[in-house]
Amino acid sequence: MTMSASRGPNLGLVEGAVAKLLMRASTVVQSELIAERFRLITLGGPELRGAAWEPGQKVQVAFGGWVQRTYTPLSWDPVAGNAQLLAYVPGEGPGSEWARSVRVGDGCVLFGPRSSLDLNLLSAPGLLFGDETSIGLAHALRHSKSGGHGIELLLEVSSAVRVREVLQRLNLEASRVEKREGDAHVPELELAITRAVQQRSIETAVLSGKATTIRQLGKH
Repeated sequence: MTMSASRGPNLGLVEGAVAKLLMRASTVVQSELIAERFRLITLGGPELRGAAWEPGQKVQVAFGGWVQRTYTPLSWDPVAGNAQLLAYVPGEGPGSEWARSVRVGDGCVLFGPRSSLDLNLLSAPGLLFGDETSIGLAHALRHSKSGGHGIELLLEVSSAVRVREVLQRLNLEASRVEKREGDAHVPELELAITRAVQQRSIETAVLSGKATTIRQLGKH
């Protein structure tokens, strides 16, 4: 999913109480650089136990004040009390800095999980489209009703080679189209979707990732 940052005003008493109910303190129990610009992070702690997580839901990681970044957990074990995130480091900013520097033992505050995309509604034969930030969403399909079976993955990426390493590490398969200047690659994405619809009779789809590409493909 696309990452987002937000800054808000000082919370009132009611808003502050609601925020505390949604906050979950956790600790980084694993942090692994699985490819250039991609870090697999496992968070754990008592406050993650019993969470009613559904595949496709999102969490916000707080970086102090009201600066946050949004991630889609790859998985969430409410019994063991751990959640796994894939952090993509596209450049500078609080999210990228956290992903580059986070280490085992670091504390982490989460908001959520909260509703976002309901992957249980994506049935086979289906299609999930996205970018580097959607790989966690693709992995979460394994915990949906379909189990990810019969769902084709299509990604627009900055580096097909780099993303291939990530997919191999997560045991995922996806078609990859590299981004080109001026969105010159979008016709190739449209062709891939057309083929999938015609050859596999795809009826349901999830479009995630870059907003401008979603708009173009949605029309297509």
